[in-house]
Amino acid sequence: MNKECHTVLIAAAALVMSCPGVVHADEADVGISSGNVGLRPLPRTKAIDHSHNHGGSWAGTPTFEEQHGKYPFVAEHLDVVKDWLEGDFKTKRMFFEWYWGLSEARDDLDPEKNALVKEIRKWETRGGVIEHILICREYRLAIHHGHAEAKPGPFKEDTRMLFAEDVDNIRALFRQAHAKGLLKSADYKLIQMVENPSFFAEDPRARAIIAKMDGVAYEAHQFNRHWPLETGWSKPAPVVRGAQWALDQGKEYIFYYGPIIWKSEQYYEFIERDWLYKYWKAGLPKHHPRMHYYLNTFPHAHGRGRPVGPESDPHSVLGLTKWLIEEIKMKP
Repeated sequence: MNKECHTVLIAAAALVMSCPGVVHADEADVGISSGNVGLRPLPRTKAIDHSHNHGGSWAGTPTFEEQHGKYPFVAEHLDVVKDWLEGDFKTKRMFFEWYWGLSEARDDLDPEKNALVKEIRKWETRGGVIEHILICREYRLAIHHGHAEAKPGPFKEDTRMLFAEDVDNIRALFRQAHAKGLLKSADYKLIQMVENPSFFAEDPRARAIIAKMDGVAYEAHQFNRHWPLETGWSKPAPVVRGAQWALDQGKEYIFYYGPIIWKSEQYYEFIERDWLYKYWKAGLPKHHPRMHYYLNTFPHAHGRGRPVGPESDPHSVLGLTKWLIEEIKMKP
């Protein structure tokens, strides 16, 4: 090759490498695309949710139904929604939470009787597409809320984790239900919902369970033992360790954020955004195809005073959702 041709080839290669539309092999998994932004819309309607009492009565709280037509951006761009297909959201992709181990009857491995199969079937017959099932053994709370048969998982460090046998049974259940025509798929993404932000990544026994799952979901609240951020249960360092380990294993990770506080002694303007900025600064991946951000903004305590919308109000739930979509999906 003569010197002139060699120079031309080098110049051409440099041009290709500098082109922003070119995806290099080592960038294919990180930094180029982003995961889902999801929302748990509560209260949905007065009829469905105003009778609830979680962290205080929900009676009279603002509803998503009342915001009809007032969130066109979120309606268009939200990726995944929880437990509600009657809103303005264009997506039919859904996620939901599921508690395994509450009772033997609920967990009956006959697909005709199993409660989880019935839940999936309910949403699929309404046109929903199940994206993620956030699943755990919710023993610590359930045993005090009427579920006398509830059993914890195998680890005292995080009783939410499933047994290996649980995962195998659920996978087999899906296959059988699909074969009988009860479900549209023979498998679904099982996301282990954890209570401890890093135990699942640090203990070899727990790692073996996660290996059977499709990913991990961690709930980061702004209430109770999660407060304050710097020293609370959800302080950034262990959250980041857990998330990065899960992604390194090829698993999906859901940062399930909320409930979030509203006007109170601890509140300052845009605290919900500030915490996310601090997580990102600490190293929580922001733009990664398997890193998902789901807002869990149910009306807990004084958090129930936060307006639901419209999305033009930056302090509202829908305003926060709009901001998060822009941060995750529309900023490089």
